[in-house]
Amino acid sequence: MEIRKRKPIGKKNIKYIEELYAEYSKRLFFIARKYVENEDFAEDVVQSAFAKVLANPDGILKVPRDEVFYFLSTVLKHEAYDIIQEEKDNEHESLVYDDGTEGDFIEDPRDNYLQMIDLDSLKYNLSRMKRRHRDTLLFRYVYGLKCKEIADIFKISERTVKIRCSEARVQLKKMMEEDEL
Repeated sequence: MEIRKRKPIGKKNIKYIEELYAEYSKRLFFIARKYVENEDFAEDVVQSAFAKVLANPDGILKVPRDEVFYFLSTVLKHEAYDIIQEEKDNEHESLVYDDGTEGDFIEDPRDNYLQMIDLDSLKYNLSRMKRRHRDTLLFRYVYGLKCKEIADIFKISERTVKIRCSEARVQLKKMMEEDEL
């Protein structure tokens, strides 16, 4: 995969975007808070929107000054929706009980064969797997990365990531079933 090279932004353009941040960030924060309903996420959305503007400054440099706020609020709206969608995609079951203690077992509602998982057994079985399978599983299900992101990290195709995940799940299921016998 070839990484696209960008030309340097330039000090003048960075200064302009910094001025825009100073002028509009507070107003954009209140807009973002309406979308995500959480102050921490709202700040992340504002930061992410300006990071996107900084990564592609040509867009904002072409916008007339009186329309900049509209442009930024549109970028912000898209970033908010992306962050909300990413949060939904990366939701996972908590390993902590209501009283604050950590459990030795977790329930996996999506797989009938895994009603209760012994965490020590899971760690042991993961350590027995091939490194590429183990790493792919951990990046996908523990760290919540998408297949495309994993493919970029390992410099392999997205299809290979999906195949590795599938093979690793089958292998892990077999190991876990053997432990119960």
